[in-house]
Formats: sequence, C-alpha cells, structure tokens
Amino acid sequence: MSKVTQTAAEFKLPVEKLLGDWIVCIPGFTLDKYRKLQRSQLSIFAMNCFGGFISHTLGLPFRTPIINMFFSEQDFVRFLRAPRICLEYSPHFEKLSEPTVENPDGYPILSLGNISLNMMHYRRADDAISTWNARKTRINWYNLFVMMFAEDENILREFDALPYGKKVCFVPFKSDVDSAWYVKFGVDKGAKNFIDAVNRFGGGHVFYYDPFDMLLYGKKTPLIEM
Repeated sequence: MSKVTQTAAEFKLPVEKLLGDWIVCIPGFTLDKYRKLQRSQLSIFAMNCFGGFISHTLGLPFRTPIINMFFSEQDFVRFLRAPRICLEYSPHFEKLSEPTVENPDGYPILSLGNISLNMMHYRRADDAISTWNARKTRINWYNLFVMMFAEDENILREFDALPYGKKVCFVPFKSDVDSAWYVKFGVDKGAKNFIDAVNRFGGGHVFYYDPFDMLLYGKKTPLIEM
C-alpha cells in the first residue's frame, strides 16, 4: 500500500481516493468509518508490534516511532505517563539482546532515559535510532490510541489509570475494568499463545472486535462470542 501511496502522490492524487481491496472485507467496514479513520491522522502507541500490524492491515501510515519493537510492561506504562518528556531524550545504544532466530547476533536495545527500547526487527543500532528519530516527528498528539496487553491485573489497573481517551489493554481474563478487552486464547487455532493471539488480531487473522470502532472511538464492539 505504501508504494501505491507514493505513486499516487507523484500524480498528486488525494490519499482519500485510495482503498485497498482487502480492507472492504474487514468486519465492521463502512466507507464512512474508513474515511473518518484516514482523516483522523491517528497515532498509535502500542507496547509491541501490534501498532505496525494493525496499520498494515488497515492501510494506514505510521505516525509513530513505536514500530518493529517492544517495551516491557513497566517501561511502557512509564513511557505513557510522560511520553512528550520521554521523546525529548535521544535514544542511544545500550546493549545487544540474547541471540534470536531472526538476529543470531542479537538485536539492539536502546536507552531512552530510564526506559529500554527493544528493537527486535533491526540489526544495527544506528538504523534503529535514525528510524525512531524520523518517525517521532510524525506523531499527532491530538489523536492518540494507546494499546498494551497484560496477564497481571495489577498492570491492567496501572494502565487503566492513565489519562488517555482511547486506551485498550488486551487481557486473557474477563474484567470489569473499562480499558480491559478480553481475548480468549484458543479461539484462533493458529495462535501459539495469548500474545500471539493479540498480534494476529492486529494482523487481520481473527477480528475479536471491530477495529474501526476501536481506533476511531475506543469503542468495544465484539465481533465474535468469547
């Protein structure tokens, strides 16, 4: 979709004229909601790759530096308490992670003040830093959607106390906390675990909730019975 968008820009075609054919098949789709989402210039702060997954799924541009990386639960909550202050810091290389299948030599972990950024889809620290710095200039502070997942109710309640209008914490248990969105592991037979089930929702494999209502309004509209 990004290549199509770039080509359209060369011909000075408005972005609103573009619509990926797969998007109309997403549960909850209406042209009105999709146009509102495009015009909203949404920025997504997600604890892990979910923000990138859902942006790809819906054909939305990245208006956030939090792409292809993850935070620990506590670091993400700490970041969300004062994101503008955190983003004033320049990230610097902290260390390499333990080896992974994707990065046998380890991936770079950056420091942002007292917060660690796990840049799991990068091989070089300087690439991760330059991409982070470029993308943080695109944030739309007037329309934020924040997302994390938690298996600990104490973390959920810390997140729920944060002052954001649109906030979602996916949890593997039912809860009366406003920001808790239940995802039942096992509904998606392709998911390896709860976190994978959340990521696969973002990737468009199983839509537990209406993604348009979620991103536009923070509204919880279940699409399947759990």
